[in-house]
Amino acid sequence: MKRVLALLSLFVPQSWLSTAYIVERVSILAVDPDTCEHEWDVIAGIWSTVELQVQCRKCATYSEVPDPTKEEWDACAGAMENPYPWEDKSRIRYYQVDGAIH
Repeated sequence: MKRVLALLSLFVPQSWLSTAYIVERVSILAVDPDTCEHEWDVIAGIWSTVELQVQCRKCATYSEVPDPTKEEWDACAGAMENPYPWEDKSRIRYYQVDGAIH
């Protein structure tokens, strides 16, 4: 039932929902990161370390791509507003969360 309500809440304007519920909805709808076959989107550039931040669109896990080329770095300028797919999984440095690599 929680999953059905979470799916239905996708049709409700975000401003009507609490931030706590939006976070809970992500955890209800997301796939388990340990078993997920990640599909990554570039969502930001990290200035302090010059890395691309990527997020899995299935399980909402974050990771990063170190040492982007100049073209990749330039392309990430609008990624927060317009995330785009990242295909080269071999370059992703996975985060370790609670003893599990994501």
